[in-house]
Amino acid sequence: MSHSQEASRVSRRRFLTLSGQGALLVGGMALGAGGLWPRWALAEPDLAAGLLRMGRDIYPHDAIADSYYLTPLEPLLESDRAMIADGLADLDRRAHDAHGRRYAEIEQETDRAALLRKIEDGEFFQTVRGTLVVGLYDNPELWEPYFGYEGASWRQGGYLHRGFDDLEIDWL
Repeated sequence: MSHSQEASRVSRRRFLTLSGQGALLVGGMALGAGGLWPRWALAEPDLAAGLLRMGRDIYPHDAIADSYYLTPLEPLLESDRAMIADGLADLDRRAHDAHGRRYAEIEQETDRAALLRKIEDGEFFQTVRGTLVVGLYDNPELWEPYFGYEGASWRQGGYLHRGFDDLEIDWL
């Protein structure tokens, strides 16, 4: 088998994942064990698990579905896949050296946070962090139900005549 044929071979597991038989497809997303996951995440579960765990450690919101963490990363994987793969491999090596397992498999949040602090100034960490801050906090679907933000006030007449002084916080 030539090198090009070998490189283009798809494993049975990956074929089933990509074809939707390994999961139920819903509008470009696939229903996996953790809820709706983008198809790329099901095709590359190790990469997705590492990025998901990292994203949830940087921006911890237990009630937000996995897809809201994974979907914003898709364009990043298309443009900077090597940097992401290398960064996760480095994080996994550090995790294995310190804890004998991959980063996503470390149970203690404090142990994972210590590993992230060691790489937080690097391009990989900053790229994932920057992508997710926009992907999560600039997503109108998440504003009201998860963050209590109603959106911009200008469409409703601004805050001067609507709501700037209706805040009732007893500790202020």
